[in-house]
Amino acid sequence: MMKRKLHILVLCLFGLAYWLFLAIGYHGHLHAAEGDSIFLFTPDYAADTLLRPGGAANYLGDFIVQFFHLPWIGALLVALLLTGLAAAVASFRRSDALLPLALVPSLAYAVLLCDAKWTIAGLAGLTAAVAIAAAIARIRVPGLRIAAALMALPLTVWMFLLPQFYIYLKAPAGLYAGLVLLTAAICVLLALVKAPTPKTWISGTAYVLLLAVCAFGISRKYERLDEEIDRYVFLVRTSDWDGILRKAGKEELHSPLSTNAVNLALEMEGRLGEEMFRFYQRGGRSLINFEEKKMSSEILFRLGFVNEATHLAFEDMAANPSRKRGVYHLTRLARFTAVDSSNRRLTGKYLATLDRTLFYRHFNPQTGVRPEMEPPADFLFNYGDFQAMLEKLAEQRPDNTPVRNYLAASYLLTKNLQPFEDRFADEPNPPAAHREALQMIHTLRDGASYPQLQQYIDAYGRARGKESGMGRYANTYWYYYNFR
Repeated sequence: MMKRKLHILVLCLFGLAYWLFLAIGYHGHLHAAEGDSIFLFTPDYAADTLLRPGGAANYLGDFIVQFFHLPWIGALLVALLLTGLAAAVASFRRSDALLPLALVPSLAYAVLLCDAKWTIAGLAGLTAAVAIAAAIARIRVPGLRIAAALMALPLTVWMFLLPQFYIYLKAPAGLYAGLVLLTAAICVLLALVKAPTPKTWISGTAYVLLLAVCAFGISRKYERLDEEIDRYVFLVRTSDWDGILRKAGKEELHSPLSTNAVNLALEMEGRLGEEMFRFYQRGGRSLINFEEKKMSSEILFRLGFVNEATHLAFEDMAANPSRKRGVYHLTRLARFTAVDSSNRRLTGKYLATLDRTLFYRHFNPQTGVRPEMEPPADFLFNYGDFQAMLEKLAEQRPDNTPVRNYLAASYLLTKNLQPFEDRFADEPNPPAAHREALQMIHTLRDGASYPQLQQYIDAYGRARGKESGMGRYANTYWYYYNFR
């Protein structure tokens, strides 16, 4: 009885710890998984999913993933699945001697789920299959138990053990099959072995070792950079500009995509020219990186390149590794097409699909982007020269403030100062970055003197051109020009 209480305590602690880990430390991953997936409350969706191999596991997995919209609830459901799997395996025991082994499948899957390529469907299917086997094993009449097992085996394999456990077509099927076989072997071992119960300290040591191995595996699988990007993508997706800036103010930016989000947030808050060099910048990729279509399509859309943003959104949806139209794709396309009233029918199609989901049934596609921000006529968009595209739209739409601000930022980030001066020298109240760039231009060319710039030049001389010792000027354009 003491070993059983210890097992329950360890299982509860494991479930609680994993819940908190997902909800606090990995919620960007949860939001990304939810955005790339969709669950529809329609008979057609249910039939189309359930009638395929592993359909019941996939259906259950998609049902759970939709709750990643609320990370605390979604993480709780995953933790309950893991503890449920361990409890189902433990139900096969004849004695408490090998009880720690019942945790092994759950700990293994907890590690695998830290890799964003593994889905919840695999865990859901394995948990359901073990629960069905446990229910059959409890049938007391031998003949009835054998008949139930023979009938349930092919159905269980078809419905639950052939899921889409991996989001890419090239999946490590051997690893998943091995985990299934390992789980089955542990269940059989627990059912057959009736050994003397070990001392409590031996069981406790076994639990500690298993949990330590799991924690080590999670630490190796956890991708900090991917999690950072997923969080910023979600904040951009929800237009939480203040949240982006608060987050960036507390921690260092490790990816150009994170900087993309920060610069977009600054522009949406009207602070790009004033504060952009408070944050780490490195060249033109700090404004947009077309390798990541989610972020770049959002940026293009906010600047008025609506057609190109829509094009990238379609490409991103087509490249979705889960091979689905996720809720992120549908909400973006609904927003992008809603700008042009001639697309009303297409927008309605996206909204009609979203109306069959749990959390997006009343989605509002209004965005604040106006048709007069768009190019007046179609033109070939050159991904290799974003600055030229900004110049073209700024000429066609001089009242498009976000484009003008991004163009100025592009000139500054690429240190292309002559066109910057040509276009922005006559600004009535230039923001800090623009003012510093113009002062530097005038000093270098005309010998003009500005007190703050002269102080920077003196400090630069004392530092002999080295970055160390120049930290007090790190938020200035002068510092960026010399050291980035």
